[in-house]
Amino acid sequence: MRGILLILLSGTMVTPLAAQWRLSLAAGPATTSGHSLDGTQDDRPAILPDHPQPWTLTLARQVGAWRLGIDGSRITADLAVRSSTTSLATRGALSAWGTGVELAHRVAARRDGWALWGGVGAVYERWTFDVAGGDARWRAAARAALQLDIPLATHWDGLLRGELGAGPSLFRNGELPEGYQRRGARRAALLLGVTLAGAAR
Repeated sequence: MRGILLILLSGTMVTPLAAQWRLSLAAGPATTSGHSLDGTQDDRPAILPDHPQPWTLTLARQVGAWRLGIDGSRITADLAVRSSTTSLATRGALSAWGTGVELAHRVAARRDGWALWGGVGAVYERWTFDVAGGDARWRAAARAALQLDIPLATHWDGLLRGELGAGPSLFRNGELPEGYQRRGARRAALLLGVTLAGAAR
């Protein structure tokens, strides 16, 4: 009897975890802060990307409670001088292409398929804009996210995702007006999207 139990337990231990490939498309509004600051004025104006609009396509491999994803993104944004009371923006002055990697873990789930995931990762973006000579620059940032997966139909999920990112200023030394200093950049986004999921062997 003991031998039979050992064989059954061994078979259970070597059974591979269920795996999935997941392809997601998401978009939504975002906000930014930081990048620059003029501390010499009372209303402390900043020059920064404003109202960024990210689109993200993600390919992820899910094994059990873990998910590893690689994404590509497209972002457009205004360039604004923003203070506590006013904002002056040049519409559509900025754009970026980016790529990122993220490792996520399932932190909660329900039997009906709803699941909450927490993830950390990094992004690398190439920004272009028509000021300061219009030359492009690359920026890397850390990212944390919470994502809620919502079953819609066979092989299809909806997603609601919140992101927080932190990295260096978009601007270089010498590009900002007198009195302005560079500051670390932060971005928050709330994305909605859909996911196509398929079993993987």
